[in-house]
Amino acid sequence: MKELLQVFNYIQKYHEDNFDVLYLTLEFLLFTQNKSQSNMFLSQKNKEKALEDFKAYLESLGLEPFGFHLDLNYKKILKSLHDFKIQALSLGEFIQAITMQKTILKLYEYATSLEVNALVCGILDVKKGESVYNPCCGLGSWLLQLNVYSKDCAFYGMDINPKAIRIVKALALLLEFKTCSLSIGDIFSEPFTTEFKFDKVFCHPPLLNHLNIKAPKESQLAPYSKTALEIPFIDYSLMRFKKKAVFIVRTALLNKGVGERLCEYLLDHGLLESIIELPDNIFPYKAESYSLFVISHANKRCLLLDVSSFYLKEGKYHKLINLEEILDLYFSKQNTQYSNFVEYEKIKGTNPRSYKEQSDAQILLGELLESAYRGVRIASRRDSDLVSCYDFGIKDFSMYGFSDTFCDSTLKTNSAQLKTLKIKPFDVLLSMRGVTPKVAIIGKEAENKIVLANAGILVLRFKDSKVAKALYFYFLSKAGREILKRFYLSHNERVSEKEIKTLELPKSFLDSLVTYNTNFKKLCEYGESIARDVESAKALLGF
Repeated sequence: MKELLQVFNYIQKYHEDNFDVLYLTLEFLLFTQNKSQSNMFLSQKNKEKALEDFKAYLESLGLEPFGFHLDLNYKKILKSLHDFKIQALSLGEFIQAITMQKTILKLYEYATSLEVNALVCGILDVKKGESVYNPCCGLGSWLLQLNVYSKDCAFYGMDINPKAIRIVKALALLLEFKTCSLSIGDIFSEPFTTEFKFDKVFCHPPLLNHLNIKAPKESQLAPYSKTALEIPFIDYSLMRFKKKAVFIVRTALLNKGVGERLCEYLLDHGLLESIIELPDNIFPYKAESYSLFVISHANKRCLLLDVSSFYLKEGKYHKLINLEEILDLYFSKQNTQYSNFVEYEKIKGTNPRSYKEQSDAQILLGELLESAYRGVRIASRRDSDLVSCYDFGIKDFSMYGFSDTFCDSTLKTNSAQLKTLKIKPFDVLLSMRGVTPKVAIIGKEAENKIVLANAGILVLRFKDSKVAKALYFYFLSKAGREILKRFYLSHNERVSEKEIKTLELPKSFLDSLVTYNTNFKKLCEYGESIARDVESAKALLGF
């Protein structure tokens, strides 16, 4: 990818239009794949003749050649790309870099991120020999990801921008896509209904207010709403899919009034298979929330899947993560903390999101707490009455089980603040910072001591010690660590005592208290065994 970016940046010095710059970069890359032609080209001393040869070769591939500027050092470009190995992944990363990351180039409207494309490919599960249609295909970013999943499908793409289509043609040649049919045109100039249909369809509709498209007489979604810009594209595509279709739409399309007719139509015809809510801020310069609509035939239930917390902050934007987990949730069609598999009757006439939020109510951590506070530094006055205290930091957290060792003894001013801030048995402690916070639970050794948590530690005091032990075990488990990780990431890796109270726990948490407490006891036994082994190892080493 690095070589492609360098070539792209170099060509920019001689050509202003970024579509032309990208196309030229791909032209040079195609040219280098024919080593004999490339070597002849490098030996050519006449630049004008070289340009003619360059165009002639691209025409032989069925491309519309775009000639490079005569001042451009084409030999330098060919040499830098000579050993470049063409792979869908590296090409995809290159397109991602110049569209999603270098937004100053203003190409982001013509591409979808690698991660979203990969998720769509996983959902569509394209088989060998199936036909796939991608209206509004833009620069062909989805074609790159589709190539990873199924190179043996028949790809059909259309876009109104001729410069975008020629780029897709170049990418298809580079990927050696077996069947790829591309056309320039306005999808709405075609007949609304057609006998020719495609097995799978993917559409990321452009949000263009100026289109002002009128619904055909045959449309059951007429009239189109000016605020629901995606509906004409969905309406058109519904006439062209046979098995499954995926659309990227604004989540607001679910709101009553905006997309009410669309949701009603999809439910009445058994077409709505799933609504997958995506994280915010994953598309450049798009402030709205987005979802995937998954459309297929003969459905009676809809999977409502919320993966809005599945992201990492990457620069100014968010990056979709945990694709395998999302696909597992999608294909399993089960009720989990992220998903509800709902009968159509329960969501007809309502916003499906409101049902999800109502039925998938979580337990707020704050409801289980007696109090929560953060550790602070307490200064001592020389002329005051001093008492012995212990500072407790993250380094004192035991790996598994109760933290009962307090080593750092200090003298502090005897005050009511000490009694307020001292940690007690069964307090659960969390580090305030970090991607995955450290966790500890305090043992009974702290009962008759004044132990103070260092600054940077949250102290959680629960109403019930059984809940405290259960939550400590849960936070160390795989599921709990994932919830904590996402929560901390969503708060920029720093959580206060006020924010931690809003952490949502699975509804089933309280139903599993007995199991968690049994497992907590076993974990403590393992922890004690590990601690003994560590001490034995230290003694053996002479510590």
